[in-house]
Amino acid sequence: MDTKERYWNREKLYEEVWATPMQTLAYEYGLSDRGLAKICRRLEIPVPGRGYWAKKAVGQKVERLPLPSAKTNILVQRPAPRKEKPHLEALGTEQERAQVERLEQTVGEFALKRGSLSHPLIIQARAVLGRASVNDRQILHFREQCLDMRVSKGSLDRALRVMAGLIGAIEAEGFAVEVGSGDREQTVANIHRQHISFGLLEKVDRVELTAPPRGGVLERVLTFGGKPFRFEPSGQLYIEVWHQWDVERKRWKDNKTHRLEEQIPQIVAGFIRIALVERARAEKRVAEQEENQRRAAERAQLQQLITTEKARIRALRKASANWVRAEECRSFISAAVDCAKQNGQPVEAGTPFGDWLAWAAKQADRLDPLKESPTSIADRKNEVEPDYMGYYGYRKPDPPFRFPKPIWRMK
Repeated sequence: MDTKERYWNREKLYEEVWATPMQTLAYEYGLSDRGLAKICRRLEIPVPGRGYWAKKAVGQKVERLPLPSAKTNILVQRPAPRKEKPHLEALGTEQERAQVERLEQTVGEFALKRGSLSHPLIIQARAVLGRASVNDRQILHFREQCLDMRVSKGSLDRALRVMAGLIGAIEAEGFAVEVGSGDREQTVANIHRQHISFGLLEKVDRVELTAPPRGGVLERVLTFGGKPFRFEPSGQLYIEVWHQWDVERKRWKDNKTHRLEEQIPQIVAGFIRIALVERARAEKRVAEQEENQRRAAERAQLQQLITTEKARIRALRKASANWVRAEECRSFISAAVDCAKQNGQPVEAGTPFGDWLAWAAKQADRLDPLKESPTSIADRKNEVEPDYMGYYGYRKPDPPFRFPKPIWRMK
């Protein structure tokens, strides 16, 4: 995000506040009206008073407060935009969307009746929780393999009925519930090949005590704020999804109008929504990985083509340079012959200089990329083992070879 977009523009926000109602403008920015009002106070931006928009709607004359000059340069960072909730139409098939819509309209009593307390997972949970101890919050604590149910003894029977109804509703839709090894966050609903970890919990209230603690002053000092308190289970149950989902609902609880038992179909619908969102994200990740792999393969292929092309260019330059060197050698040989003849030296084969001319012609042909390369003793250099000598382990180089001057005087 650009630096100018990271911070509020005071003049622009002032114009928007006086052109659009605060609640509407706050919704566009993904804020609450109170949150936007706080930002305006920090930026010293006057806002319309109560009744401003109602008077303006009926045509009454309203006064617009001017924007005062800021005493200091105030920078207030804008919040990150909220993630938009994905539409169900973009997530699943028509049959999956119909399944979610049907569950959202189903009455919870029918789903509760489908639950069976004789389900193997319910029987196992009843046995484990029946012999479990309670922690300092009066919640049953266990370390055995069991459904994730963190409730008190008084709410255990109801929690088992709710969990049985939920498991029955999930299995009635063609999905499954499993319990993994461990004692925490191991209850998983397998929906559309996605693993939704969830649990059933009970809300615990913190209750202050009127009587002083038995330990006297020390225990009073060690308590919260110096006030004695205890934890008491409230009897309010809620189901929570453990994953950190961003945009989908992940908690369902008892409320004033509907108990948790009545929300079982809507909970299953919420699980399916979460699974569809996660499946879409997984498919998107796979598509991105495939796209990245395709681009990496294209880059590797392009790099290989570039490397091959560079090697061909180097070979071309070397071949042309060798051709120039071969022609220079031939010109040099011709000049040497002319010079030897002028000085009365024999150039026929069998003479030292004649043999050298034949050897030099072969070396020019070895350099020339347009001719076959004659054999040479230098081609057998790989047969000779290097002789590593000297203090640093390297062979001392031989003195460079030099032809006599003039060259036609060689013996």
